[in-house]
Amino acid sequence: MSWIQKLYDTYENCRIEVGVPGTDEKRITLLPIAHSTQNAHIEIAINGDGEFLRARILEKNEVVTIIPVNEDSAARGNGNLPHPLCDKLQYVAGDYCNYVDKKKGEEFYKNYIEKLEGWCNSPYSNTKVSAILSYLKNKALISDLIHQKIMICNDNGGLKQGVKLGVSDQSDAFIRFRVEISGEDESAVWLDKDIYESYINYYLSLQEKVDLCYVKGKVIPCSVKHSAKIRHTGDKAKLISANDDTGFTYQGRLGGKNDKNKVVSIGYETSQKAHSALRWLIEKQGYKNGDQVIIVWGTKNQDIPDPMCDTQDSMFGKEEPPAISTEKEFAKRLNSAIAGYGCDLNTKAEIIIMGLDAATTGRLSITYYRELDGIDFLNRIENWHKTCIWQHTYKKVPDGVDEKGKLKFKAITFIGAPSPKDIALACYGDKVNDKLKKSTVERLLQCIIDGARIPYDFVNSALNRASNPLSMENWEWQKTLTITCALVKKYRYDKFKEEWSMSLDENQRDRSYIFGRLLAVAQQIEEYALYTVGEKRDTNAERLMHQFKIHPYKTWGIITDKLKPYMARLGLKGTSLTELMTKINSMIPYEEFISLKKLDDSYILGYYCQRQVFINEKNKRIEENAKKKLQKTNEGEI
Repeated sequence: MSWIQKLYDTYENCRIEVGVPGTDEKRITLLPIAHSTQNAHIEIAINGDGEFLRARILEKNEVVTIIPVNEDSAARGNGNLPHPLCDKLQYVAGDYCNYVDKKKGEEFYKNYIEKLEGWCNSPYSNTKVSAILSYLKNKALISDLIHQKIMICNDNGGLKQGVKLGVSDQSDAFIRFRVEISGEDESAVWLDKDIYESYINYYLSLQEKVDLCYVKGKVIPCSVKHSAKIRHTGDKAKLISANDDTGFTYQGRLGGKNDKNKVVSIGYETSQKAHSALRWLIEKQGYKNGDQVIIVWGTKNQDIPDPMCDTQDSMFGKEEPPAISTEKEFAKRLNSAIAGYGCDLNTKAEIIIMGLDAATTGRLSITYYRELDGIDFLNRIENWHKTCIWQHTYKKVPDGVDEKGKLKFKAITFIGAPSPKDIALACYGDKVNDKLKKSTVERLLQCIIDGARIPYDFVNSALNRASNPLSMENWEWQKTLTITCALVKKYRYDKFKEEWSMSLDENQRDRSYIFGRLLAVAQQIEEYALYTVGEKRDTNAERLMHQFKIHPYKTWGIITDKLKPYMARLGLKGTSLTELMTKINSMIPYEEFISLKKLDDSYILGYYCQRQVFINEKNKRIEENAKKKLQKTNEGEI
């Protein structure tokens, strides 16, 4: 039950956040106990005397509403289990049966009013809640809404079917209230902290059954009905459930056949706070992939790096990075970032990493769970970002707006580790099924947090995709290529303690690395020859890349044969490239050159590094030509 304790501690440490709505569209809120959220459709405003003022249909970005709930209503299906204050029309409207043909409509309303009267007649009553009770006893809610043209009637005077409010029919509309009293700052009952406290104190006073709470170690009111709606408002899966007294959930355990309390008992308040904290953390900072959720947090809500993001977003923020071109510069900036996080953490800081997934529609499983102290967590994060790095160009940052006012983006170059999500896409493509994607992310989490070695099937899958550039668009291949290089670098460091540089190593004698360089030179020769005649198409090096990886000697012969006409076309212009190809070729001993052995994964590093040299030279020429052109323009103006 450690996870409940940590979530409970997080709630207690973040009490200042309770009931404070977020500023974004999701309105993320750390809920008070005995409260939940619901999407409302209609807002009704009354005064302090319970008199109707006005009503309106809610916009999509303002529907999320905090409501009081009890154990039964929070887990209700279609039964007569009303929420204590805000609810659907069939509960709150006394004139519901006048407009909708429903046999038990009167019973729903009567049950709701009885429970609301219990609250209002208790020592914990609230003026605004009493005003709502007074208004609803008039049994005129729907007629008021019809008069305000919020609801539409059919020819027979009943509510017209098929009229939608959000995703619901108007007869199923969810109602929330606003009570306007002179001198009161907050009229919205769903944001009023006094109403929160009023209901919490009232509901806790009703709790009679007590037991030992296994989390707090105290005898307090306990619950066997625990929260759902953990991952989102429509989520019915629960982490704790004890409603299966005929199956095998707890039957016969600890000598307590059919006695759920002999397995574990948890305090109502404890469970409420833990689940509210979990829900809040997921919405605020959780990684989501379908039903899978991964969250990382400090129990004191500290600012910590997110292991589910790449280095740029996790460690440095989302702004455009400064120019970093070497691994030494990157290491210096990473150390500075880690030191910054370390100022907010200490050896006593508790960091929790938790993975959740739905086993069935009603059951939520904890698939991954770790507790680390702050410094240990930062050390593991730092190790990942130091050893799984490469230079990438696939990220984009905002770059002003266009003529139509739309946000523009520009690509940036950054050095760092890719995110688990991007690694999964590099390994299996954007059509990867959810099950494989979930599995990949969870296994990568073990590499980041537990220091496990990168599974070679990831390296091999990414390598195969990177070796087939014609199977994807150029931007996707470029992204796959750099991520593959990062995985190869990380794998070879973890397994062999080899350190591979992102820049070209001309003294590297690794057979596969040298063959990779040769392939890059062959591609450059053909690209250059095509450029001289204004032609642009795929090169033979790109077409035969995968075959080259499997049969390097045989395929190299085919590539060099196809290169001859291009080399002839270049003539003296291609001399430097031809000489470079000869020089690199001579670095491979003859026995290794003619070997039938396929290339190791290091070939992709040699290919990338040699190709990047050509790209850098091209960019430098473009920059120099632009400077010369500008200089000539300035001289002409003078």
